[in-house]
Amino acid sequence: MYMLKTGDKAPDFTLKSETGEPFSFHQHLEKDERFHLLVFFRGEWCPVCNDQLKELEQNIDTFNELNTHILAISTDEMENLNKMKETHSLSFPVFSDPERAAAEPYGVQYHNGELYEDHGQHGEPALFLVDDQKRVLYFDIQTGPFGRPTAEDLRKTIKYIKKTLQK
Repeated sequence: MYMLKTGDKAPDFTLKSETGEPFSFHQHLEKDERFHLLVFFRGEWCPVCNDQLKELEQNIDTFNELNTHILAISTDEMENLNKMKETHSLSFPVFSDPERAAAEPYGVQYHNGELYEDHGQHGEPALFLVDDQKRVLYFDIQTGPFGRPTAEDLRKTIKYIKKTLQK
């Protein structure tokens, strides 16, 4: 399996948006020159994921000040994700990726249910920061629900990268 490295070109993917329209990540980046934080999460049923997404929303002004747009992606079904998005009043897009069209090229870990019992098959948490040149600037890939960076950790990381980034 290919592993991304910082500086690599971010893989493109196309997923259906919340309204059912196709969303191409690279086409989006050509129109939107902000940094993008891809937040892969387990699903609506995961309390740790819900806490992470709520925390990101609570700090949305900080991410906006850092010119960073959040995109959340899960292998969960869109119906569940729409319910979660409404429950937590999430302002950023949430995408369903049941076929792992986005998760697989990014090397997001996948729980297949064989090693231990945990809600069947699902993607695990991961974060990727991508710049306007489609470069991967930072990533954090998890194999379980715990150990994710906080919004404050991400703020510091994005601020540091912006300060030290070579164009």
